[in-house]
This record gives sequence, structure tokens and C-alpha cells, in this order.
Amino acid sequence: MTTDAPSGRGRLPAVIKARIAVYLMFLANGLGFSNLVPRYPEILEHLGINKAAFGQAVMFNSIGALVAGLAASWLITRFTSARVACLGMIILGVGLLGAGMADSWIVFALCMAWVGGTDAIVDVAQNAHGLRVERRWGGSIITSFHAAWSLGAVLGATTGQAMAGAGVPVEIHMAGVLALLAVVSGAAMPWTIKGPDADDRRLADAAEDAAAGAGTITAPVDVDPDAAATAPVTSPSRALTLTLVVVLGLMCAAAMFPEDVTGNWSSLLLTEQGAAAGMVGMGLVCLQTTMIVGRLLGDAVIDRLGARRVIAGGGALVALGMGAALLAGSVPGTLVGMVISGAGCAVAVPVAYAAADDIPGLRPGMGLTIVSWLARVVMLIAPPIVGWFADAHGTWVALLYGLLGGIILLLSWPALRRGPRPNAAGEPARA
Repeated sequence: MTTDAPSGRGRLPAVIKARIAVYLMFLANGLGFSNLVPRYPEILEHLGINKAAFGQAVMFNSIGALVAGLAASWLITRFTSARVACLGMIILGVGLLGAGMADSWIVFALCMAWVGGTDAIVDVAQNAHGLRVERRWGGSIITSFHAAWSLGAVLGATTGQAMAGAGVPVEIHMAGVLALLAVVSGAAMPWTIKGPDADDRRLADAAEDAAAGAGTITAPVDVDPDAAATAPVTSPSRALTLTLVVVLGLMCAAAMFPEDVTGNWSSLLLTEQGAAAGMVGMGLVCLQTTMIVGRLLGDAVIDRLGARRVIAGGGALVALGMGAALLAGSVPGTLVGMVISGAGCAVAVPVAYAAADDIPGLRPGMGLTIVSWLARVVMLIAPPIVGWFADAHGTWVALLYGLLGGIILLLSWPALRRGPRPNAAGEPARA
């Protein structure tokens, strides 16, 4: 089936506003936690704890995400993805304020669990709503939303560093962040798509059925929403559903391996390779810069080549970049490898999320919830294993970890749908 995407002129103003609303959601999510990270040294000093105790407190962020993350699907079904995403950011901001005001280790750890759990739910909800908008848009736009998150993370970290440098108390800073998140989320809410998320799923199924009967189409398919609301949804076997969920969870985690390499290990590796003090953070900068560019351009590439080719090619690029850094064993080689790897993994998480949201037979948000949760489990387990091997054999082992991520991406593309994603309300999608 081949369909033509609607021109920007033909899109409804409500859909354009909804897209802007999702940009604001992702921007706010990027801004929130990244404002707190530069204040960690002050928090550690204020609490009077050592680094080991601080690390244990920060780990509660991941524990909270694992415990609360599985509630995302139920919350989306009960309250809609728009409300969960927007209100969730305000609740997350309260947790950040609590972390900034904490006077004891246990309070700080519980606030980190609060933030991690809320973030896991918001992450699923904002992606679910972004995918609702994408179905109505008529082409891939999900990676541009993740670019907004990356931009928010950079702006938040910069703001946090500036606040720390200006001597602004952490609690005052976090109160300002809470107010900012409330304003941005409040601005986004009125422009979101109204109604239950299940409405889009049934409309998309009905549109696919109508398109299948029409053959090749070049205009929107006329779908009766009332008829679509009662249309039966075809479900695959449980074994197939389970396989898709596991493979997509691994794909999502594998896409995060290169980010984990640069975030946790590249500074140590570059130091061992003789990098100057001002250069040890450049591995992260190189990868994240390429990822932002890749996410800005990724939607057009996905529309042109399809998700399967993009993931397979991205896996090859990650493997090439990490392999090149491994073979070069030098500062320039490592930095070039991070640039190449960033291009490869830039859109993989959004693609995995989009595929998870389209798994037939699951209620809205369920596929996203489980895949996101599985990826978080993997990312909780993987770093200690890498650390153990790095202690035994050297920090260069982290590059093998990144290389493994590329190989998994390269092998996991068959789990993705052929052709474009289904779209709601009979709006066409680009082939």
C-alpha cells in the first residue's frame, strides 16, 4: 500500500497545536531532572555523607522507576496520556523540590525514588501522546520530540550550572524549576488531543482495514468514528506478542548502551588515553551533539527509508563507531567513534517506542510501559557488569559494551512493522 502524506497546508490547526504541545511536554521533561544534576556536589556536602552513600541514594531513582513504571498503562487508560504527561511533570517537580530541601539521607533517597517513579510514568505518557499526534500527522515526527527532550536536558544542565555558580540556594532553584514545569505543562495541556487513547487505536485499525480494501490510495481514507469504536481488534498469538515485547525491550536498551558508554565510562577511558582535563567530557558532547542532529533529521529519514532500514543501518553505525574507537585506542579515535555511534543510535529509542505502541492486542500504553520497563531493568543491571569487567581487564571493555548494543540493533530490525505506521482518523501516512 502506498499513500501520500498530507501537506502542511492540509493539516488541521488542532493537530499542529497538538504537536506543539508534545514538544513542550518533552522540553519540560528534559529541563526538570537536568537542573538538579549540577547541584549534586552541594547536596552531598549539605547532607554530610560520603560518595558511596550518595550513590546509594541516587540509585533510588532507578528503583522508583522500576516499581512505579508498570503503572503507566493503567494511568493512561484511566486518565489519558495527555493528563498523565502534563500533571505528572508537576508532580515530578514537587519531588525535585523535596530533593533540594532534603536534610537527611533517607528524605533525599525517597525524593529520588519519587522523581524516578514519576519520570518513568511521564516518559511513557508523553511518548504515547506523541504517537497519537504522529498517527494524525501522517508521517514520522516522534524523533523530533526526542530532540526537544535533548534540547531541554542541555538547557536544564546549563541553567543548573549557572545557578550553582551564582550561589542560588538549591531549594530556591528547585522551587523555580517546579514553577517553570507547571507553566510549561499548563501551556501544553489545552492543545493536547482530547478523549481516550483507545479511540486512536480503533480508528487506525479501521483505517487500515478500509485502505486494505481500497488497495493503493492517494487520499485520506473515510472512516466512520462511531463504526470504528465498535470495530473488533485482531490480536496475535501470545507467543508472538511476548516475542515482540522482549525484542523491542532489548532494542530500546541496546540503543541506550552508547549513551551509557559516554555518560559513565568515556571520561575514564579518555583520561587513560592521555586526554587533557578539559577534554575528558568530550566523548559525551560528541555523542549527544550528533544525537540531537540525528533526531532533528530522523523523521525525514524514517519516512524515506522505513524504520527497518533505519534501525539496521543505525546498528551498523554504532558497531562501526565503537569498533573504530576500540581499534584506534586513542583520544581522536574515541571521539570520532562517539560521533559515528551517536548518528547510529539517535532515533532507535523513538522507533522502539513507536513499535511498542503498535503491538496489536495490548491496551493503550501497555506496550510502551512494558518495553520501557524492560529497558530500565537492563540498564540497571548492565553498568555494574561492565564495571566488573573494566576492573578486571581495563576501561576499554566499555567500548565492547557499546559494540554489543550496535549488534543487537543490527539483529532486531525484523521486529519492526513493514511500511509506515497506522494513522488515526483516516489521515494518510507517507510510504
